[in-house]
Amino acid sequence: MLAGMTTSAQLLAAVNTAIVQTLTAQSYSVHGRSKQMAALRDLMKARAELMDEADAEASGSMVSLLSLEQPTA
Repeated sequence: MLAGMTTSAQLLAAVNTAIVQTLTAQSYSVHGRSKQMAALRDLMKARAELMDEADAEASGSMVSLLSLEQPTA
């Protein structure tokens, strides 16, 4: 899902979605499969950092872009 996202604003949107999902249900199991959401504390920290980066990008500051794509072999 995050592959190809390069701007802080895009990552911030993904973190905000994850925060909402975490507040809705921290963990659940369906048909023997379990899913554990990221810790809210970690998401809030990432959100604060990304908000700063997104503000810097919007104002034209030079910010290194983040790429979450897998390296090619």
